[in-house]
Amino acid sequence: MTVKKVLILSLIGLLIVTVTMAGIFFFILNKNNNKEKKVEHFHYELGELYTNIKDSSRILKINITIEYTNKKLQEVLEAHRAKITNDILELLRNKTYKELIGQPGQQKARMDILSLVKKDINSEEISNIYFVEFIIQ
Repeated sequence: MTVKKVLILSLIGLLIVTVTMAGIFFFILNKNNNKEKKVEHFHYELGELYTNIKDSSRILKINITIEYTNKKLQEVLEAHRAKITNDILELLRNKTYKELIGQPGQQKARMDILSLVKKDINSEEISNIYFVEFIIQ
């Protein structure tokens, strides 16, 4: 074999290896993208709740919607509605006006309620809590 033939065969071999590696890389990358499924979200409206605010003559009117990712949780939320409502009212009743006002106060209350609902139904599939209304009078 001449040097020219060895060089040509080496380049062809290198080209085949490069194309094969690129194909494998593309296949693996594409496979990972297919695994990312869009998560479907469902909503459960808890409805309007009224409670007194600690150390105040003010009243909080709140309307809560619970967002979850497992459709079967609808039945669980219905079954535990009374406990969830009671626990949320107890939580909010123990907050002062200063703890509830403004965006930071509402966000803290939202996160507290989210933790409470997850604990009440023993599920991490509760993804969010929304305040449809949040009025202090």
